Amino acid sequence: MQRFLVSLLILFVPFFYGCSDSPATALVEGTVSFDGKPLAGATVMFQPVDGFRLSAGETDASGKYTLRFTPTKMGAVPGEHKVVIQTAPGEPDPENPVKELLPTKYNSATELNATLKNGRQTVDFDLKP
Repeated sequence: MQRFLVSLLILFVPFFYGCSDSPATALVEGTVSFDGKPLAGATVMFQPVDGFRLSAGETDASGKYTLRFTPTKMGAVPGEHKVVIQTAPGEPDPENPVKELLPTKYNSATELNATLKNGRQTVDFDLKP
């Protein structure tokens, strides 16, 4: 029994040590346009390549977004990110299909990347058809 408890401790201590409820975040905002026009109602997601929690925001009528890390914390963790931009909400629903307006190279097969540094920054996306 003692070996089992020690094994559990060895497995879970690195997990808890590496997880923080409140990591440092960079404040990120920007504008998304598609074919030269502001893209309203799109979801912009920054997923750190190291697998940490993603940050997301939604574009307003002028295509502007601000990333949110949690409901109460703005920003995204600094570092390398894959960026996903989509207009259709969530996963596809066969019973109520919503057509994605953007090419897959911006969402399900994203080619977008961003490197975030500490502090406030602007990351704009000018998407092409």
